Amino acid sequence: VLSSGINAEYGDGQPSKTCSKSKRWLYQHICKSNSLLNLLTECIVEHLFAQVAAGCSMVQVFETNAGLLTPEMINTILAPQLECICTSLKKKLTHHGIEGVPIALFCKGANQSLPVLNKLGYDVISIDWSLDPEIAREFLSGTIQGNLDPCALYADKDKLHELTKNMLNKFGTRKFIANLGHGIYPDVDPDNVSHFVDAVHDISLGINGGDNNEMSLYT
Repeated sequence: VLSSGINAEYGDGQPSKTCSKSKRWLYQHICKSNSLLNLLTECIVEHLFAQVAAGCSMVQVFETNAGLLTPEMINTILAPQLECICTSLKKKLTHHGIEGVPIALFCKGANQSLPVLNKLGYDVISIDWSLDPEIAREFLSGTIQGNLDPCALYADKDKLHELTKNMLNKFGTRKFIANLGHGIYPDVDPDNVSHFVDAVHDISLGINGGDNNEMSLYT
């Protein structure tokens, strides 16, 4: 689910590494851009609610183009839309008697804006593989999801186990959801994905002294 990311696809007309045409609109036509983003925000809330109504136990707002925006754009354009999505969705869920559905936010590449993202009301903040866990813990007060490099799934199983262990040792198993720092690439061996998941559970049990009740970690 995207907000300015969808705007980027509309503005550039095709996938773009820079989203320069869309960003030009943000600079030259901010009122029209905000009108489009307001409309998209309303649609995203309805879409996320429909996902929960269909049985999803957790949803995520996925803003893959956030890293292309300046900190000022994130503060003044993106953050208000993201906050509105979260607030509106929670109100709609409550109105329909639906509780306990975590809402996650993933803003790829927006590491400079962690303090801003931390205040938007999301239950989980997902981070990409470029962010050091210690920095993430310093600026994010809630549950964190991430952030193994997706390309680590190309490594042999011993190396993958080592990388997973390093990640878990840095994040700990409290207020943490073990995951990749982005999506899985189509040519990744499914056996390595299974090995990653198994490694997360095995290593976490070791960190927690073999007590499942101490785990607050999900994959």
